Amino acid sequence: MSDEEKKKKRLELVDVKMMLTLAGAGCIVVLFFLFIGKFNSVLTIISKLFSAMTPIIIGFVIAFLLNPLVNHLRRAIKNDLTKMFKKAKEKTISSISDAMAVTLSVLLFLLIITALLWILIPQLYESVQNLYNNFDKYVSNVETMVNKVIRNYPDLVSMVNNYMDDIEESIKKMLTDKLLPNMNNIVVAITSGVFGGLKVILNFIIGIIAAIYILASKDKFSAQGKKIIYSLFDKKKGNAILSTIDYIDAVFSGFIGGKLLDSFIVGAICFIFCKLVDMPYAVLISVIVGATNIIPFFGPFIGAIPSAVLVLVESPKMCIVFIIFILILQQVDGNIIGPLILSDSTGLSSFWVLFAILVGGNLFGFVGMVLGVPTFACIYTFMTRRLKENLNKRGLENNTSYFVALRGFDENGEPIRGPKKKIESASYKRKREKQLQQLQQSKEFIDKVTRHDRKSETENLNSDKDKKKKDSRIE
Repeated sequence: MSDEEKKKKRLELVDVKMMLTLAGAGCIVVLFFLFIGKFNSVLTIISKLFSAMTPIIIGFVIAFLLNPLVNHLRRAIKNDLTKMFKKAKEKTISSISDAMAVTLSVLLFLLIITALLWILIPQLYESVQNLYNNFDKYVSNVETMVNKVIRNYPDLVSMVNNYMDDIEESIKKMLTDKLLPNMNNIVVAITSGVFGGLKVILNFIIGIIAAIYILASKDKFSAQGKKIIYSLFDKKKGNAILSTIDYIDAVFSGFIGGKLLDSFIVGAICFIFCKLVDMPYAVLISVIVGATNIIPFFGPFIGAIPSAVLVLVESPKMCIVFIIFILILQQVDGNIIGPLILSDSTGLSSFWVLFAILVGGNLFGFVGMVLGVPTFACIYTFMTRRLKENLNKRGLENNTSYFVALRGFDENGEPIRGPKKKIESASYKRKREKQLQQLQQSKEFIDKVTRHDRKSETENLNSDKDKKKKDSRIE
């Protein structure tokens, strides 16, 4: 036997494809366990990478928000310049219109931010100052409330006195064991907080500069991205990828832009109401309610809790009014304002919105709560499309009502419908068969007895008839 024949025989004995699959699966498992072992290090590297890219990320966010305005201004300016300078080159007009659109959009963005800060900062400073100046008043109000509770419930006095010594000892222990030895760490944390605030401002300024470059070069970036896509995939897959990107852009831009406008309207309504009823800290409360309203579903309630506490300390009656107002505002926003602005841009039911907020918030905090809904909306849409394609390949309908009462398919491929069958265990089947067998035996016994009784009755009837005939003959 030649060497080639031996080699061929060995290959026939060994399934090469199966061996390669098992080897690849083993490598993946090993890499997975190595990744798990270094998970903290990987998270640290990712965190540092995102921290270094923070100005660029801010720039992309600003550019994403300003992109619709830039496109609108660019078309308008280009049309006006074309009418004014008919002999000018199209390339020159396009360059000028792009530069003017980006400049005007960024200036308008900075003007809005400056106006909001110009209005809010003095009002917020006044609210915080009033809160600080009235702190003694709030403490006395709390003491009055506590005294009323103690007078009405004297049993609480003895309970509080029993625990006062323990509470005092715990406070002293916390001060001596934790606070004083860690003063250096506290000072460092405060210092790092100050530097962190300055870093946020610096990142925002750099982000605006990055946004200008991104908006000015967005057509070039888009062209380069298309080159990469069509170099890696065929035309059909490339078209599908571009369509997917367009859909993601539409969902995110529609949801985020609409949610920002919705939150601004909700904050403005809250401010007007607070001013009309002369509610304390109107600006501060309106800012909190408007900012937290960006979070879907839970936003109004998250903002209402600290706002209600502020109002409660000042006036308990006004706090009740504020809670009722927030409940009404949440209903108006959820049923009227939100649907008008967002126009169901996500296409998700209430359950999936709740699911996306909870999962996104647990994984990524505040950002996850805001972006979880549009992200899950995109994933849900892609899964739905894939599901529809697979069902169509198998000759099945995509209508959900078709599958409501479906219990499977028979041998001919026809759907089986009807009530859900109860799943029986083997012991229950044996018990039921035994009962049926006993029932059948009882039925046979009853039928046997019944037939015997009927036979006896028939015989008696026949004998009576014969007797009557004999009697009639004798007569």
